[in-house]
Amino acid sequence: MYFDSNAMGAPPDSSGLAIEAEYVQTQCILADGGDRFGVSELTFDKHEELLWMGNQGGHVTSYSSENGGLSKYSSFQVHATEDIRQILPIDEGILALTAGTLRYQIRRGIPVYTHMSENMNEMQCILQMSHGRFLIGGHQDKLIDFNLNICKESYVADVGDAGSVMLRLHSRYVCAGNPLGRVSLLDPSSLKIEHSIDTHTGSLSDFEVQGNLLVTCGFSNRHSILSVDRFLMVYDLRMLRAVSPMQTVIDPFFLKFIPSISSRMAVVSAVGQVQLLDTIALVEPRLCLLQMENPGAMCLTFDISSSSQAMAFGDNTGHIHLFAKSQSVAHPKFNNFSRPIEMPDQQVHYPGFGIDDYNTPLSVVPLQLPLMHTDDLLASNWPPQFMQKVYRKPTGIDPEILRTMKMQGPIGYAPNPRTARRNQVAYYISQNGAKSHPLHSNKSPKHHDDGSSFIAIPKRYRKIDVKYSKLGSDDFQFDHYNKTGFSGLEATLPNAYCNSMIQVLYFTEPPQSCPTLPFVFQGILSVLRAWLPLPYAGHSPEPAMSAGAFRTVPEASALSLILSDLHPEAKMRIDFSALIQSWNRFMLHQMHVELVETWKKSEERKATKKPFVYKETDFPSISGDKSKDKKQMTDVDIKLENERREDDSEISRLFGTKQLQMNCCLKCAREVRKESILLVCNLNYPTNEPEREEWSFCDILKRSLCPQQTTPAWCEKCGKFTPTSQSRILQSIPKLLAINTGLHNPQHKQFWQNQMDKVVAKVAMLDVNRSSTPTSIIGSSKPCRYGDNCSRPGCRFRHSFDNTPPPVASSNLYCSNNWLPHEIEMTLVNEKLDIKKYDLRDNQKDSKSSSSLDTRKRYDLSAVVCYINDQSSAERRNLVALIKVPASYTPSKDNTDKEKAESKWYLFNDFSISPVPAHEAVWFSLDWKVPCVLYYSSPEIRQGKSEVKWPLSREVFNEDACIARSGGTSGITFTPLHDNEVLKSGDLVAMDAEFVTLNQEESELRSDGKMSTIKPSQMSVARITCIRGHGQLEGTPFIDDYISTQEQVVDYLTKFSGIKPGDLDANFSSKHLTTLKSTYTKLRFLQDSGVIFVGHGLKNDFRVINLVVPTEQIADTVQLFHLPHHRMVSLRFLAWHFLGLKIQSETHDSVEDARAALQLFRKYKQLEVQSKVGEALAELYEIGKLLNWKVPED
Repeated sequence: MYFDSNAMGAPPDSSGLAIEAEYVQTQCILADGGDRFGVSELTFDKHEELLWMGNQGGHVTSYSSENGGLSKYSSFQVHATEDIRQILPIDEGILALTAGTLRYQIRRGIPVYTHMSENMNEMQCILQMSHGRFLIGGHQDKLIDFNLNICKESYVADVGDAGSVMLRLHSRYVCAGNPLGRVSLLDPSSLKIEHSIDTHTGSLSDFEVQGNLLVTCGFSNRHSILSVDRFLMVYDLRMLRAVSPMQTVIDPFFLKFIPSISSRMAVVSAVGQVQLLDTIALVEPRLCLLQMENPGAMCLTFDISSSSQAMAFGDNTGHIHLFAKSQSVAHPKFNNFSRPIEMPDQQVHYPGFGIDDYNTPLSVVPLQLPLMHTDDLLASNWPPQFMQKVYRKPTGIDPEILRTMKMQGPIGYAPNPRTARRNQVAYYISQNGAKSHPLHSNKSPKHHDDGSSFIAIPKRYRKIDVKYSKLGSDDFQFDHYNKTGFSGLEATLPNAYCNSMIQVLYFTEPPQSCPTLPFVFQGILSVLRAWLPLPYAGHSPEPAMSAGAFRTVPEASALSLILSDLHPEAKMRIDFSALIQSWNRFMLHQMHVELVETWKKSEERKATKKPFVYKETDFPSISGDKSKDKKQMTDVDIKLENERREDDSEISRLFGTKQLQMNCCLKCAREVRKESILLVCNLNYPTNEPEREEWSFCDILKRSLCPQQTTPAWCEKCGKFTPTSQSRILQSIPKLLAINTGLHNPQHKQFWQNQMDKVVAKVAMLDVNRSSTPTSIIGSSKPCRYGDNCSRPGCRFRHSFDNTPPPVASSNLYCSNNWLPHEIEMTLVNEKLDIKKYDLRDNQKDSKSSSSLDTRKRYDLSAVVCYINDQSSAERRNLVALIKVPASYTPSKDNTDKEKAESKWYLFNDFSISPVPAHEAVWFSLDWKVPCVLYYSSPEIRQGKSEVKWPLSREVFNEDACIARSGGTSGITFTPLHDNEVLKSGDLVAMDAEFVTLNQEESELRSDGKMSTIKPSQMSVARITCIRGHGQLEGTPFIDDYISTQEQVVDYLTKFSGIKPGDLDANFSSKHLTTLKSTYTKLRFLQDSGVIFVGHGLKNDFRVINLVVPTEQIADTVQLFHLPHHRMVSLRFLAWHFLGLKIQSETHDSVEDARAALQLFRKYKQLEVQSKVGEALAELYEIGKLLNWKVPED
């Protein structure tokens, strides 16, 4: 019935026809269990034509509207005692919430799981945030963030003692209401309270959010008595303040917006009265009132369908009242687009026929099995052993087909290798009836020949190719290969083979205190830690900085560590196992040398020139005093001591093993001693010595650290080459032991394989002896040639009188029994080294009796770099790293959990990262998984929590120097920062970068005729410009550096970059030419200072520069002037449209582009203040479409 603005009945119109009500009650049914329990929850299903009901007895029932009325579809019990608080239908099923449980069931009633925890106490509401994320709140101080995909509580937030009993979703906030009348606005990501709104003085009964409006109803505290507010409080979430309230003619208890009409809402009272009102004020508003037809009943819940054609109410007497729109009373639709309801199969009824009907075949009559009138079985009733389903195993696909196959969606295309007949598959039957194929032999992986065609390599170890599109690698789903929270490295660069070692160095705890590190060490540790912030899984940087650092060192090219310098055929023949070991040895040595040189230079700067003072001790030949020779030798010793101190560095103190090399001539017994530092230990295998029964890894490591050999060497006393005994004696043991295995040598690999076989054979023999009699020793499955007449004691061949069956080789023995130990213990006492496998019980006994505890260290295996030899293609070979990541690196929201967490093993395969068990780190199959580099860490490294910091100061701008021969004075286009100019956090710095192409994009034509990108083009930064964004010199650049490169540039992109040939060459350039290190340190200083970078397309610029800048320090105009789901707008068009400037007419200039970006940012802030951003963007896209996004010439 309609009413006028004075709440009086409106008269009929002039035509005399009565005005029909907007909604009419069509049905009232008694719900399941309605005679005992009231209806506590009603929810319309948004996917199917179903209405869900939950009662106070924990029972859930669904009703279908397929036939026009409500008919029962499914019914099941959720909880025995607790009432149903809320039902949330999702795509796969429904979520039913009670006070202490969360039940997940499919719509047919089959339960999936029930979630219970100590945090689930007096739960009241649930809110869906995304496909798998849900928020659960109740009458307690905890708000649970529940992940449906893993069925776990991912986070628990604190919302106060009042709790959150009502949750609603807004575009910017999560609105949480508590019983005390307060609505809190939470951040959707962190669940922290951003704002709070006090709505009612007494209590909050319900609230709803639509657009930017927040509407609430509740109770007020009047004279210490709660009374219903007849006003609906309305708040604007944009300004966070109240607007004019809306008056109702009933006592509001529930409210909900009508979905199809954004401004209409339904207000329900506790006695079942319904008022429909409009939030938009009309000149002559007419109010519609409805009444639930059940006098004396109390309305407990109600809901409106998504199509707005139906409303449902549930009362305390167990009845469900269905209202429908007057236009669709007969068949109301709950949803506009519903999927079909899965109905049970209909029973098949067979037609009957007369006994004299000879035309109908008897086969239409179903045969009942088994026959009820007889005990005889049918002829088709075969024994069970003949009724098992056994499928013929298909033969493997030819590896040549797999290698040449090109995928087009789910279909692969490959040329016919013509190795078999057309449409025929050959099967080979062996003598025992088993199917076999020549390509699949039954030999173990270690017996495969080098020319074998197939080796089963796990997918996580294989090299993964990035599928490139028009957007490059931006739309590639890296998260599919990495769900750990750590960052991987892309393998697009030619020198990306070192990715595994870079990851090992990243997760290696550095020394406690480091001086200002040189560029090589910065490029590996400091810069690397800027690339890989934890946790940061969405970005896979390219290790271009380390490659650029290597190119500046001539030794790297001499050792063939830079693959881009090699011929393509030489790259195919490269041995990655030997290459990564050379990289490891060179890297540690180079960092040690650079640190020593840096320390010497700093000491020279501190030293002051002293006046010349004559001392007789400095000139003994003049004074002729020979009594001071002893004093002179003492000064020499002091000088040698200073030299030793100068050769010390942070790397030598971390990796260095001090050793004394002794060379003794066997002829004259002349002995020469020399001290040295060993950074990397190369394993020395006894391949040329008589093989003993068994070698342990500790024995090999000991003979490698303390080798002894006799070799011809030059003797100064004898004056000729004589047999010389050479040995090394350890004087100290390192904190971090780096080992090169040297398994690129086939003899060394065979020795390692033999030792693994002996360990496994020994374990297998122990298992056999443990299960056999004491007199029966079986070592082989082959029968004895003497049969039962054998009289040899301890014969290891099989006889018929043996009590045990022949041993069966277990495929798990190599995984559970490893030759490489996880923990070792090194003891150095009186220059004697002892290495053994660590045993906790032996260590406790020895620690009580030993007096030199400082010389004993326990080492844990912390990293293993393996060479994956994929023999299917030389391009599929790669290097992976198995790293025991310290607990301090594990992403965790709670610091206490991080301290209690233990270190875990992870497999790093470029950008693919996955957790692995500990035994996989020491398990090797040498035909495809070969260990190359081993890292053992002492407790000092494992317990360290220091971080390598890159100390930068404002002096990086003063150290800038031009490396061009011309001096670059004619090409200086910037004004350096003055001493009184201080860049503070929040200051604007406009930036633009130009790039050149080092390698062209590699593409191929697929079999379907489309071009596929195999390898994207490699870009290198050529020019970086930074402009002041404030002060008197606003708009004036203070950095305009051209970056020198030693790489061969294939395309200068002059039309788009403005870089011409010769601008980057130090011999011919007239620009301000600097090194990448110099400009990179300036950008790092600006980033650490907290300035805001303003530019156009900064995401791609920072990616190529390899600089990770927080999003709050980036103001990108390409994102500011962009509408969602529309194209990006170029800087040229934006500058013409908003600023009236024509830029990039002939070529690009980074100074001009940076200024335009700065002015556009100012323009955006101006539009934002005027609240005209939306209008300006709409006008921009409208004009852009008319002009086809081209700047007119006029």
